[in-house]
Amino acid sequence: MSRYLFPGCVVRVVIRNPEGRAEAIYFEITKVKDGTFWGIAQETLRWEDWVGIPDGTQMTFGREHINEIPLSWQPKRFQKAVGPLASRMKDVGYAITGLRGAGL
Repeated sequence: MSRYLFPGCVVRVVIRNPEGRAEAIYFEITKVKDGTFWGIAQETLRWEDWVGIPDGTQMTFGREHINEIPLSWQPKRFQKAVGPLASRMKDVGYAITGLRGAGL
């Protein structure tokens, strides 16, 4: 599914800092090149900064770090492209935001 992602899409990325603290942060993708994503950290569902990445920080990540693609938050172009796939994955998806887990 990550092959459908482009600038403007929102994904949730798991981040672990050197002290071992972890957080799942939503990022808006700003660039995709050679399997690397650039994104800006969003304040969505963040009550505290657990890993030292303030809202608005831009960073890179790979598809293996993406643990959620909130389907209803995506641009219409994305929703149209993955609609048939998402409808076949009813037992895998989560109603709140989208698909989760490895293999995206």
